[in-house]
Amino acid sequence: MALNQLLEDLVAIESVNPAYGGSGEAKVSEFVADYIRSLGLEPERQEVSPGRNNIFVRIGPTDQQTIMLEAHMDTVSVEGWASGSPFKLIESNGKLWGRGACDTKASLAVFMETLRYFATQADNLKYGLILAATVDEEATQSGAYALARLKGDLGVTAAITGEPTSCDVVHAHKGACHYKVVSKGKAAHGSTPELGQSAIYGVNRLIGRMEEIANQLAQDISIESGSLNVGLISGGSGFNIVPEYCEFHIDRRIGVGENLETVREELQEIVTRESGAEFETMLERPSLNTPADHWFAQEMSKSAQNIDPDRKLQSVAYMTNAVAYAEAAIPALVFGPGNIAQAHKCDEFIQIGEMEKALEILIDFLSV
Repeated sequence: MALNQLLEDLVAIESVNPAYGGSGEAKVSEFVADYIRSLGLEPERQEVSPGRNNIFVRIGPTDQQTIMLEAHMDTVSVEGWASGSPFKLIESNGKLWGRGACDTKASLAVFMETLRYFATQADNLKYGLILAATVDEEATQSGAYALARLKGDLGVTAAITGEPTSCDVVHAHKGACHYKVVSKGKAAHGSTPELGQSAIYGVNRLIGRMEEIANQLAQDISIESGSLNVGLISGGSGFNIVPEYCEFHIDRRIGVGENLETVREELQEIVTRESGAEFETMLERPSLNTPADHWFAQEMSKSAQNIDPDRKLQSVAYMTNAVAYAEAAIPALVFGPGNIAQAHKCDEFIQIGEMEKALEILIDFLSV
């Protein structure tokens, strides 16, 4: 099956993450499973949550390193899609447009075609090869973390997570943490504010402190340093009522030179000391830092440059499923066709030719 046709079929299946109001990945899971069966192989399922299954299969030698190619099946929402149907792949101006075309059904299509290539040319396969399609990357990465727990059963020794890297090889990226701060006050009528205690005023002081931290972190935008953003705030029940409740949410990116536990403890200490507000951890994902001189990074980078001399070994600011494998002590890289700048946009696209390049690189890397 041609890559463009495979991508068209994948995009046509709505797989918006339920966190964004979608139906989830079930139909894509079935599509991937059917594709695997069409190659004469038997897919395996891992239930992550009711109706949401990871799909995987293994081929190749058992006495060599086993490389896992993993890509997520879910997408973000299609709200505000620019024009036409987000689930109909459109070719225009040298680009393929559709929800998931870039993030990250193009990577999934390439990984599926990589499996097909070596399923028909087994003698050319240098390593054991696992194709894995996972759920829930766009929310909590539960699919990747569930899959990582099968490390021993699958014999995974290295993993490539599919994301739009422009076919560069990413060996390091920042982590991502989501914290919620809740301030509670005492309600009173707006005409007698002295009888109440404003939860919003308490939050206002804390947000000022968060801005100070954000400005300090912004002085170093390298991969070693993190960042902070207050992205959501809500509170109050009316303009003439002293608010008894207010909350805000912190997006704290973790640089590869930072310690996640230290970052959390410092923020929690500031919140507790300066306002007595509640501090809640919503999500924590560490940074990825596979050494650039690791054999896996070096060999994959060499293959990328064999196909396109302009490809590089890179570090990036965004977070991926690769952290789940790194936490399980599996050396992990991020690689795939497309540009991350197009991810999540209302006119998402991938340049024609990117998938073919990615496929060539993987075949070069995995071949004897």
